[in-house]
Amino acid sequence: MAESNSAPSDGAAEPRRTRDWASLLAELPYYAIVILGLIGVFWTSLFRAPTTTYWVIVTPIVGLLSIAGGWRHSQPGGRVAMIATQIGQWVAVLVAMYLIDVSDVRGLVNNDAMGRMMLTLLALGVFVSGLTLRAWKLCVAGVFLAVAVPLVAWFEQAALILLLIGGVLIALGLALWWARARLSHGHA
Repeated sequence: MAESNSAPSDGAAEPRRTRDWASLLAELPYYAIVILGLIGVFWTSLFRAPTTTYWVIVTPIVGLLSIAGGWRHSQPGGRVAMIATQIGQWVAVLVAMYLIDVSDVRGLVNNDAMGRMMLTLLALGVFVSGLTLRAWKLCVAGVFLAVAVPLVAWFEQAALILLLIGGVLIALGLALWWARARLSHGHA
């Protein structure tokens, strides 16, 4: 009797898993955009090296991901126009990145600031893509990237204090664990 009950529950779980995977695949372009943007900023922050090549490679990929994210929001007859608009927009973002890179800004700011400027341009491109495509999830991804710019700067500035706070919290946790262990052995 237990075996007959387990079969339907397994069958019901399979379509749910399939739906979960389909839902994850539908959200993948948005997650990929955010992850690619954050990788670029963290790479710049960690290695202190110019990352222009990274941004030149990532920007068209983000453009393609934006097209994928907006594909289902566009009418079948308007998809060619949507693709042309997105290509034009992402070429403009690439040109802006190139102009910042070749201008005299390179001598005025360090690599961290340059990476943050590139992320800001990427965030603006993603947000405008979301507005153009009427895809709110792209807008949210763009806002997330834009908010990440000052947060990354703050974390870099506050790294020592955050490390200190983390150390204190770990020490307090260990002290509480030790005190509980002593109390439980004392009562036993």
